[in-house]
Amino acid sequence: MPLLQSKQLYSSMDLSIRKELPGMLSKMATDHQLDALIMPSFTLVHGYRTKVQAADYVYAMLALLETPMQDKKPSDCFLDAAYCLSRQNKNLLSEGIQSAKKFLSSLFKTVQSILDMKQVNNAGPFLYMFVQEGTVDYKYYSKPHALSLLAMFTLKAYVASSIGSRTRNLSKPLVASAPLDALAETCLMIGIPPVSEVIPRSFFGKAFEQAADKTGSRVRFDYFDSSIVSIHKADRHKFIDALYYLLM
Repeated sequence: MPLLQSKQLYSSMDLSIRKELPGMLSKMATDHQLDALIMPSFTLVHGYRTKVQAADYVYAMLALLETPMQDKKPSDCFLDAAYCLSRQNKNLLSEGIQSAKKFLSSLFKTVQSILDMKQVNNAGPFLYMFVQEGTVDYKYYSKPHALSLLAMFTLKAYVASSIGSRTRNLSKPLVASAPLDALAETCLMIGIPPVSEVIPRSFFGKAFEQAADKTGSRVRFDYFDSSIVSIHKADRHKFIDALYYLLM
């Protein structure tokens, strides 16, 4: 595809290229073994405008909900995410889609950087990584869903790129952490199941509770998912050590 065309909005691209695009993507998916590159989805059409997929709404809502902007309250982000569902707020939906595209671009670069700098550590029964404060776009990952996506794609990429230890790493879960509040010196921490899990289920909720009790770490279980916690930055390493002994 010409670079000039790829930089345009889909609705502004040449009609012949738009017709060829599904076939091009299917061929790329086959060549690179990307099974889930194209997924079925419901679509919505606003008059003569470009079709919008249900997945577009999901990504747009998440981007609006987890915006890293400092000047927006969580309640305002929630309202933006809710209002973008209305047909009268097409501009808000477009804003969410653009924000989602920026985030996914950042996600790819961050995963690539983590692997290049060998920031995934092997703790025996599990893997762990810390997103460092000051890293480009690190504020994206102070939100639960964004950090979950980062952890998931990092684990898959790490396992796929492992040489000689791929089989062992397939069965290892990952603990990921990122800065949450610089003033309070807290971090967000999440645990995700191994790549080999056919039906993903996380056992980290109970493990996090036990590690917090054993170490006296300043941990808060403020999220619906118990495998997502906030923890004081100074307590992270002893918390990881406790997880090591619990999961051995």
